[in-house]
Parts: sequence; C-alpha cells; structure tokens
Amino acid sequence: MCSKRKIRIEDSDNNATNDFTTCLDSSSDSGSDIVRIVRKIGKRLVIDEETDDEDYYQQSKLWIWKQTDDEPKIWKYMEIPGIKEATLDHLGTSKKEIDVFNIIFNSIFWENIVTETNRYAEQAINNENKRRKIDETWSPVDCDEVKIYIALSIIMAEVKKPAIQMYWSKRAVIETPIFRQTMPYKRFLQISRFLHFANNNTSNKSDKLNKIKPVIDFFNQKFREIYTMEEDIAIDESLIKFKGRLSYKQYNPSKRARFGIKMYKLCESSTGYCYNFKIYTGSDKIDIANNASETVAKELAKPILHKGHTLYLDNWYSSPNLFVTLVNSRTNVIGTVRANRKNMPKDLLKTKLKKGEYEMRSCNGHTTVAMIEQNKNQRDPIWKPKCVVEYNKGMIGVDRQDQMLACFPVMRKCMKGYRKIFFYLFDMALFNSYILYNKINIGKRQRYAEYRVEIAELLLKNTPLPEYNRKGRLSNGDLPQRLHAQHWSHFPKHIDPTPAKLNPARSCIVCRKHKKRSETTWECKKCKVALHVPTCFEKYHTIGDY
Repeated sequence: MCSKRKIRIEDSDNNATNDFTTCLDSSSDSGSDIVRIVRKIGKRLVIDEETDDEDYYQQSKLWIWKQTDDEPKIWKYMEIPGIKEATLDHLGTSKKEIDVFNIIFNSIFWENIVTETNRYAEQAINNENKRRKIDETWSPVDCDEVKIYIALSIIMAEVKKPAIQMYWSKRAVIETPIFRQTMPYKRFLQISRFLHFANNNTSNKSDKLNKIKPVIDFFNQKFREIYTMEEDIAIDESLIKFKGRLSYKQYNPSKRARFGIKMYKLCESSTGYCYNFKIYTGSDKIDIANNASETVAKELAKPILHKGHTLYLDNWYSSPNLFVTLVNSRTNVIGTVRANRKNMPKDLLKTKLKKGEYEMRSCNGHTTVAMIEQNKNQRDPIWKPKCVVEYNKGMIGVDRQDQMLACFPVMRKCMKGYRKIFFYLFDMALFNSYILYNKINIGKRQRYAEYRVEIAELLLKNTPLPEYNRKGRLSNGDLPQRLHAQHWSHFPKHIDPTPAKLNPARSCIVCRKHKKRSETTWECKKCKVALHVPTCFEKYHTIGDY
C-alpha cells in the first residue's frame, strides 16, 4: 500500500532544511520503504510521520500509479452562490427586465462606445482615403442613439431577413414598420460603419485585440463583480463564426462554424453563466515555454481558486501536473485526459477496452472509482463510473450557453473581426443578464426569446427618439411648430370594434398597475395599450415609473 510521509532533507554544511512529500511503497518484495531521492554529500534524510494537509498533494518527480482505490481529498465549497449583496442593494426593489439589464450594461459601457465611435468617425472623415459619400451627413451619436441601434440589432436577431435593407422595406409582405419608425436606414448604416470601442492613437498596436480590449476588460470585470458561481464549474472553448481576414482565425472541423475566432470560457455548469473568458490570438512565447492548455486553464481558473469549487475539464486541458496544481489551490477537479500526457501511466497506451469495460488507476490521492446505475427507460440497467456521470453533468455549462447564443445571435456579417467579437460578447452578456433575471424572479421563469424581445422593446420605449431629417419629407426646421410631432408623437384613438362588441373596452394599463380595475374605450394608436384620456394617457407617455 502507499502511505504519505513528509520528507525533510537537512544540510549538514549550512543547516538548511527542505520539506517535500512523497509516496512510500511498503508492498514491495523487499518489504522496505522505497524512496527515490538524489542524495548529495553532506545531507542526511529524516522521515516525519506527521502529514500536513496543505502539503498532501505535492508535485513529486515520482508518479506511482496503482490499480487500487486511493481516497482523494475533497475540498469543501466555501462560497455563498448567487447575485452579490452589493448588486442587489444597487437594484433595490425594482426587478424588471430592463433594470437587471442595466446592471451589466451601465452608463460606462454606453459612454465608451459613444466616445470612441465619434472619435473614429472624425478620424475617418478627415482622412481622404477613408472618406465616403455616406459620411457627408454624419452627425455625432449619443448614448440614446446607440441604445436604439442596439435594440434594433436585437430585433434583427428575432426577425430573420437575408439582407439588412429589407428591414426598412415598405413591401407589405415583408414590412417591419418598427425599423422605419425608429431610425432611417442611412443612419443605421452610418453607425454600423463607425462603430468603435478603443482609441486608435493610444491603444497598444502589438495587442491583436487592441480595438476591442476595453469591451473585453469591461465584461470580464463586470461578470465577476456582480455574481458568485455555484460549486460546479467548467472550462471549455467556443468558436465565433468568422470567415474574414484575421491573423488569429482558427479552423476546427469538429465545430459547426469550422472557421472562426476561438474563445475559452469559464462557465457555471447549471446555468451557463460566463464568469471569465479569454480570446485566443495565436501562440506566444508563454505558450512555447509552457504547456499552452495548462496555461489557459490556470489563467481562467485564477479568480475561483481557494474556494472549494469543482472544476470540470476536457482532455485538451487535463494533465496530472495541472490537477495537482489545482488541488493544492483548494479546487476539486474532474476531467478526461489523453493517455499520452506527461506522467500518465504508460501501460494505458496499449490498453484496448470493449464497450462497458473500464480500467482504473490511482496516484497520490487521485480518483476513486464508484459505480452507479443509469436507467433511462431501458430494460437493463447501465452501470457507469460515478466520475463519468458527474463529468457529463458538469461539462454542460458552456454547451448550454453556446446553444442559446446560436439560436438568437445578434451578430451579423461583419468585415471587421473586432466588431464580430463585440456582437458575440454583447450576446454573451445579454444571456448573463437573463440568468440574473431568473435568479431574482424565482418562480417567474421567462423564456430567453421573450426576455430578449422585452429588452429591445423597453429600450425603444424608455429612450427618446432623435428627430431625423427623413428622405422625401420636409425637415423639422422647415415645418411650423404645430406639425413637429406628426412623425414621432403618440395619439389616442377609440379601440377598434369587433363582431362581438361594437363599443369594446379594455382595462387601463396605468390603473391596473395601481391595482385598480377600470376599463376604457381609448387606446394609444402607436403603443396599442388601453389608456384613460387624458390623465392616464399623459402619465404613460411622460413618466418612466407611471
């Protein structure tokens, strides 16, 4: 059997001592303990029977794999999962979708986009080589206009059309009036052309992500400061679909997109909440000097170490050395591993297993195999190692998020890689806000598609629309003051009659909010909600929390 003992090497010359832990094999033929140590002159060996938990999993040069069970050390999860207290205090009593959305997408996020978009537009217009005809009518954007632009982008993900200009079409069979009523097509193209996130003059040109770095840093910090993940978490990779010119574009035939930008994610297993992420930009000196997969895993896991989490990894990241490092950092690890990894048992390379068979090895407290029954409406029960079942459950976090982002992508075809990354990160942050909303509103679970539509609708309702000079109409400057409202204002009208009721009435939305049951025959022509005229009509259109 293998027992853990602390080894202290004392130097007789300078009285120095060095402690480390090794595995003593007392089951050998000679019956004596075997310790492989490179002895040096002037040093003597002292064995201490006491073992410190902190040194229990030391990376030794000696890896002894056995076919017997070895009880691993399981760290206890020490955190309180969920939304952090400071975030809840900031949110207050309001639990609407838009309030949760604003937790992540705060004023700093919008102001950075406005500043850098206007800066880049000025630089491009002043550059004769970059100037285009569409730039002649450019005017600086503000936070409200960027919010409207993003809201329309979310709606585009819900209402699929093959070309952007079709969203502004007047043809009855494909018309979507909200786009023409909200923003002119030309203005949407202008914002898309100049959308920018970093100062080209001050950003680090050697960083391949310099044009999107502020957004990456903002989301990485925001995701961690507002939420504490549950015990089970996973690291995996995703591929952002992109076929344009990019030095760090990847090809992965196993992925649906095949060509794209690789991203590593640390996600919560149960919900898919992304806690930390890293975009791959190609190998660097660090990758060459060290194992690239181990480096990525250590970097992503750094914020969650020493908290008792259980981390799930696939075979690209897993290795005995990495597992020892993580366990020494009070983090439990489960993962698949390639048989040819360094310090793996060599005999497994030649082992060929049939369906239902398994081989077990243990070393230095690694892996205890327990069998559990899996019966999914089948006549005969299926027995699987418990670690395999737990692994399949734990690794689902990143896949769950990828599935949601693939169903409703805000991303569109972009010539610039950094803009493609921005829309993907926005999608990811929007999904995180959806998870927060469901955590806050327990028992009132909302579908993700409904949540997205609600966010887009509330952004348009709560954001004042700019006054655009639209093609084919006189500008507001040429109109009398009394006619300025004809293109953007809201007007009351009688609710349309039905075959069952010639004078129909509906519950007033303002009165209903105050728990008053009162019906009206009037509604807003644009909003399509029932309102008493004039009191409730004015409140609904002028007060945010009516």
